[in-house]
Amino acid sequence: MPLSPSDFHSQAAFDREVAQLRRCWVPVCRGDEVAEAGAQKAVAAAGAPVLITRDREGRLQALSNVCRHRAMTLVEGEARAEAIRCPYHLWTYALDGALTAAPFMEPDDVKGCDLPRYGVCEWGGWVFVDLSNAAKPLGALLAPLEADLQPARLATLAIGFRLAFQHDWNWKVLVENFGESYHHIGPHAGTLQPLWPGGRTDATPSTADWIDIRHPDHPVAGELRVFVVFPLLLLATTPSESGATWYRLNPLGPERIELEIVGLYPPDLAADPGRMERAKATLLAVHQEDMAVCDRVQAGLKSPDAVLGPLSKLEAGIARFRAWVEARQ
Repeated sequence: MPLSPSDFHSQAAFDREVAQLRRCWVPVCRGDEVAEAGAQKAVAAAGAPVLITRDREGRLQALSNVCRHRAMTLVEGEARAEAIRCPYHLWTYALDGALTAAPFMEPDDVKGCDLPRYGVCEWGGWVFVDLSNAAKPLGALLAPLEADLQPARLATLAIGFRLAFQHDWNWKVLVENFGESYHHIGPHAGTLQPLWPGGRTDATPSTADWIDIRHPDHPVAGELRVFVVFPLLLLATTPSESGATWYRLNPLGPERIELEIVGLYPPDLAADPGRMERAKATLLAVHQEDMAVCDRVQAGLKSPDAVLGPLSKLEAGIARFRAWVEARQ
């Protein structure tokens, strides 16, 4: 069924789409954030609380971050320990989720109380989670993009800065805004348009599984490439700086998202405070321009007169994305 404006603000549409997102690979953090044995990091995958751990042998685990006793979240932020301990009643789990201690409980009472485990893999330096344990192998999906994205190079990048937001938008509003550069001519007229003119971008390489936007090669800034691997990997690469910008997106509700913009750079550049502050300021300025238009798009979608109008050839990726969503309704 074709998408309609109501699909950008109704609870029923959101619930349906989140169920689908939880059957896909979702990027949740960078591997170097959980690089050491005993690392524990609380993340969200399509709105679900997940705990990423790494054991002594270097194996990653993706576990439910909810205690099997009284449903308290186990870890907030990051921790490092040989076990996972709930601070409420001290139920304790191994780093693979196996329950190892439940004070004052008999063994027969706590059978089946291990933490649920999810699919997990690393690619390009990211940790991806599959809540369904049934998604197609991520490597096979991304194989056609390896020549362009160069995952071995991406894996060497370090986090240079972060920008955190919560916005009153449907998750698809952000994906669609990120997935076309036609709008450079409007909100980004003084920032991105002089470097990468919107009218000269090419979104036709986009496929049924991802958006690929190619921009003209600027003599100083180089070529900007924008990718959206459906549903939630939003990535812009700037080879001239050997860097990338990751938009970590977590849908929270029909009109609410959590967004973290993460700047990724070669370690020597990421360690340069002055350079990172300038890069952070640039990304903040660009995002503030996007905020102004996405606020108004979300408001307009609730009008009784709202329509999802015809798309330009510059928005070929948006057509692909909508088809991806529609096929899973």
